[in-house]
Amino acid sequence: MRRRKVLAFTAGGIALPLAGCSGDSDSGPEPTDSDSSDGSDGGDGSDGSDESTDENGSDESDDSDSGPEQVQAAVGDLVEGDQLHLVVEGIERTTSLGQFSQPDAGNEFVVVSLALKNVSDDYVSVSNLLQTRLRDAEDFQYDQTFAGGGGNTFNAGQFAPGEVERGTITFEVPEDASGLQLVFDLDASIIGGIDRARINLGEQADSVAELEQDLGIDVYGTGEEIGYQDVAVTVNGTRTESSLGQYSQPDEGNEFVIVDISITNNTGEERSFSTILQMMLKDGEGYTYQESLTATSSLDRSFDEGTPLSDGETRRGELAYELAEGTAPLYWVFEFSVFAGGDKTFWEVRG
Repeated sequence: MRRRKVLAFTAGGIALPLAGCSGDSDSGPEPTDSDSSDGSDGGDGSDGSDESTDENGSDESDDSDSGPEQVQAAVGDLVEGDQLHLVVEGIERTTSLGQFSQPDAGNEFVVVSLALKNVSDDYVSVSNLLQTRLRDAEDFQYDQTFAGGGGNTFNAGQFAPGEVERGTITFEVPEDASGLQLVFDLDASIIGGIDRARINLGEQADSVAELEQDLGIDVYGTGEEIGYQDVAVTVNGTRTESSLGQYSQPDEGNEFVIVDISITNNTGEERSFSTILQMMLKDGEGYTYQESLTATSSLDRSFDEGTPLSDGETRRGELAYELAEGTAPLYWVFEFSVFAGGDKTFWEVRG
């Protein structure tokens, strides 16, 4: 065991997120009946700074402007990029992730628990498939597998300023694979290449660095209608249920959080909205919860995504999410566009 160190590096050249930041042509989602606030602080009033530093931290970056910059770290270390901070919080090697998730013969699953924070002032996009992979001591490389059962799955996509995402990424490797490293490309740049972190999964720091979420954008409340590019969204209310019928029961210690929403389409054409791709529930630690399709289907007034919204139409309905009882704070999150950045919007539904 060794003392945790802080690793920092700065991308040479011009920072270029893999899927872009927010565009300059729009000011972002804002209340439809008033001017937007300045969004100077996050949902918890924090100044947005990341205090997870170590007084004995070291900077192992390469000061040159040519070639990719790389850092080595252990499980628990804080890795600081220009836009993203990363901590691998734990690792599990297992031959089963549930009844329906079994590896091929001779293989096992490697489940990596990590936290990622956007420390920039802009929206940043992250891709598991493009930015993460596993390597072993023989230089074989393994991409993410989509086997279920590994806990809260890491939810990639656009990150709002100050947002933290926590979850697991799962890989399938031979049982005898050794010297495993998680390779994470934190920042891409035009001149300096890619800032790359290599996390040695067999090495553990003395303590695990903490990343705290402090949203650097406006966070809205129940009843506020927020509009962006001629689409308006309102969270009308939230309730909890311990059961939604015989065939829809939460796991022990969990509950269903049911969010009542309305969407209005004023774009001049039909628009479809996805409850899986555009809507989610998120807690204060950064864990993301996707809609429980079984629970939503048990609701009398579930939100209907099966048909597009006509121009001028408002559609209201409920969505159900399953999570641990009493989890707080909770935010319902909506992305106005599946592909564009800078429009991820938060409503606080439980303080």
